[in-house]
Amino acid sequence: MAEFNLQTLARYPFLPQAKDYVSSLNMTLDEIQRDPLYGGSFELGKKRVIDGILGRISLNLDDRIQQELSILSFAVARILSALTGNRTIIRRYAAGEAENAHHLLLSEEEPIIRRLMEAMDIKIKENKVPFQQYLKLTKDIAGNSPEWKLVNREMNSGMVKLRNSEPLILLREAIKLRIMEPPNLLGIPPWFKETAKWLNSTQQPRTEFRVDRVREDAIPPCISAMLSGLEAGNASHNSMFILGTFFIGLGLPVNEVVRIFSRFPRFDEEKTRYQLEFLAGGKSTTRYSCPTCAKIKSYGLCVRDCGVKHPLQYYRNRIMKGGNQAIEKKEDSGARI
Repeated sequence: MAEFNLQTLARYPFLPQAKDYVSSLNMTLDEIQRDPLYGGSFELGKKRVIDGILGRISLNLDDRIQQELSILSFAVARILSALTGNRTIIRRYAAGEAENAHHLLLSEEEPIIRRLMEAMDIKIKENKVPFQQYLKLTKDIAGNSPEWKLVNREMNSGMVKLRNSEPLILLREAIKLRIMEPPNLLGIPPWFKETAKWLNSTQQPRTEFRVDRVREDAIPPCISAMLSGLEAGNASHNSMFILGTFFIGLGLPVNEVVRIFSRFPRFDEEKTRYQLEFLAGGKSTTRYSCPTCAKIKSYGLCVRDCGVKHPLQYYRNRIMKGGNQAIEKKEDSGARI
């Protein structure tokens, strides 16, 4: 554990040293739950699974207590996701954790990245990786992205050459696979299973909602405010995520959503397209959903109580009230997104 400090373990709690840290507390799960300091890790763990499924995990790691709770909540979340026995939940939660780690790694110091690579047993040398490991780590992304297929890669002496920031993408995939590995479930308290059953009940199949064109007067006030912020260059990471998943949730093609994001003053088409394709499931195994109104409120991005629980519900209600006129035709005039 000496090679990683507590803050690093809190940022990357899938590391073996984080598991050692939990063991060093020498407390059972029941004792942790009753502890006045660590007891909050269980609600955080449940929230962590849900946030992971939605594709966005955000934690406060400002002090030692928050860092310890992050490590413990990750252990709780892994157990809860595994107890559901639901492969979709397990995979989506792991993908959410891995994507969060990838986001942190983009601004991480190089020595930490190297040690994370070693911890994940990724053998990269001179920006090349053994083809067996390459195949394992790209299994989920090669199906939707031809550039990741082995036949489209330069390979020499069994080593596959990587491009630009691809080592971090392989690290993300290795993290996902590590988190998906079954944890030890011996001696788990029965109330864990009840929570896992509840998590299963929340993951009901979603119906697809598609429109040909977007009608501006059906867009929720919060989304309109975020679009204004986008144009002004004041869009936060959370608002970018919400905008992307909202318009993808409407069924708009990625090309159309890219066009919406092009109004951002620091617009980078290549980066934006990649991120939107990832949210849409084209470059990942998960299609990310737009956050609920409760989540948007927690981000401080709600501008008005609209009486709904989800931005897509607001749009759907306006469409139903407006009838067919709310679905714009190409030959119609009027404002467009």
